[in-house]
Amino acid sequence: MKMNLTSISVGRFHQRQTGMALLVVLWTVSLLVLLVITLSNTVQVEVKTATYRKEAAQAYALANGGVEAAIFEIAYPPAEDQKRSPLWTWQKGQRDGVVPFKGGRARLQLVNEAGKLDLDHVPADQLERLFESQGLNPARAQDLADAIVDWRSPPKNDVQELEVSPGGERAHHALFESLEETLRVPGMSRGILYGSAEVDPMGNVRQRLGIERDLTVRSGLAQLNINYASEVALGSVPGMDADFANAIVLERRGEPFKTVGEVNDRIARSLPDEALPYLTTAEVNIFTIVSTGELDGSSVRRTVEAVVQFAPEGALRYRILSWHDDEWND
Repeated sequence: MKMNLTSISVGRFHQRQTGMALLVVLWTVSLLVLLVITLSNTVQVEVKTATYRKEAAQAYALANGGVEAAIFEIAYPPAEDQKRSPLWTWQKGQRDGVVPFKGGRARLQLVNEAGKLDLDHVPADQLERLFESQGLNPARAQDLADAIVDWRSPPKNDVQELEVSPGGERAHHALFESLEETLRVPGMSRGILYGSAEVDPMGNVRQRLGIERDLTVRSGLAQLNINYASEVALGSVPGMDADFANAIVLERRGEPFKTVGEVNDRIARSLPDEALPYLTTAEVNIFTIVSTGELDGSSVRRTVEAVVQFAPEGALRYRILSWHDDEWND
C-alpha cells in the first residue's frame, strides 16, 4: 500500500514538473515570437525611412534641376532661328512649365514679379479687394489698406511723423523693404500674410493660403502683369470678377497675351474700362521660380523656391536673391 502511494506521489510530482517545463517553453517561445515581430517591425520602419530619405533626396535633386533649367532658359534664351529643345515647353509669358528628367520631372511656376502686387505702389482700393478675398470684412480690409498706404507714404508734417498707432507702433513713412515689414503695420497678422490652417466641424483640416505669394516689393510697378498674375491677384483688380479672372488664367495657358487689349479678342467678355489702368504685359527682370520634384511611382515631393534677378547682358547673367527649401506651391 505504501508503494502505491509513493508511486502516485512521484507521478504527480513528475506531472507538475512537466507542466512547469511546458509553461516555461511556451513563455520562451512567446518571448521569441514577440522579439521577432518587434525586430521585423523595426526593420520595416528602417527600410521605409531609408526609402523615404532616398526618394526625398532624389525629388530634391529634381526640384533643383528644374530651377537650374529655368534659370538657364531665361538667362540664355535661344535665338529666333534656333531650334528649341523638345523637352522644354515653357515660353516667355507663361506661368507654368514642366521639365522632364529620367525617372521623374520638375513642375515649375515661373512668376515674374510684375505678376504680383507691389506693396510700395499698389492702390488702396486694390489692396482692399485682395484683403476681402482672404475673408476680411470690408471695414477691416479698408482699415488695413489705409494703414499700409500710410506706412509707405512720406509724413505730411512733423505731427504725423511722430504719431503712434493704437497698437503702439510708429508709422514708418517710407517704402517697404520686405514683405515681413507688413507685420508691423496695425491690423496685419501672420495668418493674413502667410496663411493658416482651419479645422471644419467634420474634423477636416483646411489650408487657407496667405497673401504673401501675391505681394512683392521688387517690381516697382503699380500695374499687374496679366500673364503672370494668379487668379487671386487678378481678382483684386477693380471690375474683375472671379469668373473673368478664371477665364484669363485658362486662356493664357495656351498662348500668353501680347497686349492687354488682346484679352477682348480671345475671351467672349470684354475687360471693364475700370480694370484697364491696373493691367499690363510689361515685365521686370526678377522672377520667382517655384520647382516641385516628382519621382515616377512615388508620392514623395520636394519643393524649392528661388527669387532670381536677371541681366540681359554681361558676364553675370543672373543673381539669386533668395532660396527657400520645402516651399508650398499651388
